Amino acid sequence: MDSEARRGRRVACNDKCLLVFKGDFYSCKLENISISGVLVRCDDTIPASISPGDSCGLLLCRDPKICPGEYPARVTRLDTSKVALQFLDI
Repeated sequence: MDSEARRGRRVACNDKCLLVFKGDFYSCKLENISISGVLVRCDDTIPASISPGDSCGLLLCRDPKICPGEYPARVTRLDTSKVALQFLDI
């Protein structure tokens, strides 16, 4: 995320989460989180078709059956194992 577009302070963490993209779930860990977005490190391969600007979701647990809700997000940056997301409904 562009530092000018980022709102709030980033907090480092290592909690488990799920990236939701086109109906599929990808196991990840939170690297850091702020009021406006999150950086996740994916355990699995990042989907080849995901690109900056794509819509996706984030579940803040590893079991979609017990998560209270999905946070809608947009992909802002990618590398080999990390995905930066901007929250949409904050």
